[in-house]
Amino acid sequence: MGLLYNQWFCDKISVNTPEGDKVLFPCYCWLDCNERLVLRPAKASLVFQDTNPISQRQRMRQLEEQQKLFRWCVYAEGTPQVIDCDNPLALPAEVRFSFTKEAEFYSGAGKQLAALKLTGLANCRKSWESISQLEAIICENRVKTIEYIQKHWDEDEFFGYQFLNGLNPMMVQRCSNLPENFPVTEDMVKNSLRGSSLQQEMKKGNIFLSDYKMLDGLVGNVVSGRQQYLTAPLVLLYCNPHSMMLPIAIQLRQKPSKDNPIFLPTDSKADWKLAKIFVRNAEFGVHEVDFHLLRTHLLAEVFTVATLRNLPSPHPLYKLLFPHIRYTLQINVMARSQLISEDGAITKYAGVGGESLVRLMKRATAALTYSALCLPNNISERGLETVPHYYYRDDGMKLWDIINKFVAAFLSHYYQHDADVKKDTELQCWISEIFTNGFLGRDSSGLLHQGCCI
Repeated sequence: MGLLYNQWFCDKISVNTPEGDKVLFPCYCWLDCNERLVLRPAKASLVFQDTNPISQRQRMRQLEEQQKLFRWCVYAEGTPQVIDCDNPLALPAEVRFSFTKEAEFYSGAGKQLAALKLTGLANCRKSWESISQLEAIICENRVKTIEYIQKHWDEDEFFGYQFLNGLNPMMVQRCSNLPENFPVTEDMVKNSLRGSSLQQEMKKGNIFLSDYKMLDGLVGNVVSGRQQYLTAPLVLLYCNPHSMMLPIAIQLRQKPSKDNPIFLPTDSKADWKLAKIFVRNAEFGVHEVDFHLLRTHLLAEVFTVATLRNLPSPHPLYKLLFPHIRYTLQINVMARSQLISEDGAITKYAGVGGESLVRLMKRATAALTYSALCLPNNISERGLETVPHYYYRDDGMKLWDIINKFVAAFLSHYYQHDADVKKDTELQCWISEIFTNGFLGRDSSGLLHQGCCI
């Protein structure tokens, strides 16, 4: 906060006119004694509604200044572009952590690190031999969920349940035809289907698939001198008459062969458990790189930078988005420097870290579609509208409907006709930069064809 000692934060300025009207000028930025500030009234307006020449010039000048402050930068070819900044302190104060946010962030991290040091785990390089050895880490965070997981983590019922409501509920999809590279036979699964057949259950919509093909060919990281191993599994699941999702076949690599068997629940307990552990490891890699790093952090950064560069403060969409994107840039700059940099924690210690992380992120970017980011479309595309006990879908749709209702009402107030969207040149520049710098101009992403232009 040293840079802010000579600055002060202004929320807003309220002016009473001689006629008795009160005009509100929002500010919400840090100021110093030598700074020239131009403020607009709080009322939102679109660019073609700002007919006053002075207002038009000020609007353009603000965007010119913002585009100098927030510049695009290529992080890795084939992945979304990022903010051209390597140090959080170099970011404008308005998009940096507030004092309370920063204190909360570092106190939380410090508390966890201290707990690891006190238990001797901070620099531990030994392998876990049983889940009971995790007691020292979770003792302060013990809840019923953790207790349940400790008891049931290796059971098929819980393994299947996690595809719907676990770490990554985004991979599983209904299966009506087996992939050619996953030659599961009727004889293999007859015990799991208990009198029914695979073809019958696929017709009923009770067979599901989770395919981690984007990991195919990636080499595991070397962690503390030990080679790690990545697989690209295919997992076949069956939703039984009791509405439980159960694994019935696992193939750990994409190309079938004699040395790439299909593991079954009827195999030895050790073989089946190890196959499931490899699946969970694959799921961690895909979740962290695709669904967390790419779809959460990097795409949020794309929308943030595009908003700051193309939408001036009077724009209604800027007013809607800014409270939600304020801290995005700092947390992402910190993540790139502390987690996925050359000496970052994920690069050094994750099985999918280093070169494979970038390759996986490129594959995930190339496959990314706009509809995959829209929950109703995503659920429909994966055929999961009616699968039981899918609480991610049920809770997510409630939130989606609430947000959609609010945003639609907000935007329809300003965009009352299709022509309003076409006339909003600022909006068109905004979506153009998102398409070019986030989705890399790929028509296959569907961004420009599925309603993203409001």
